[in-house]
Amino acid sequence: MLARLDDPRDTRAALLSLLPTCGTLAGIGVGLAGIVNARAAGRSATLADEFLLLSALGFLVDCYLIFFAVRHLDARWAPRLLRGIDGVFLAALTLIVFSGFAVVYEFI
Repeated sequence: MLARLDDPRDTRAALLSLLPTCGTLAGIGVGLAGIVNARAAGRSATLADEFLLLSALGFLVDCYLIFFAVRHLDARWAPRLLRGIDGVFLAALTLIVFSGFAVVYEFI
């Protein structure tokens, strides 16, 4: 999202498009953690595994927050919740990128 969404319909549409993305990324994170764990080669593989599991947890928390936000878009505290959703999504996405760097470092 990371945009100014003043119209509740636009906000709802953005949240509903972000919801399946978060679910998919959570599944990808868990799947990649399983693959990395099966090939456990060293310290960076363990680090990548931790990053992937934390990012999957972040995406799952984001799914919950999005579902809650869609139901309460007209609340006074909704803008803070939307900023929290953006922050959790960005943090989880950053953890996936860091895990990718850790996996690439292991193979080099």
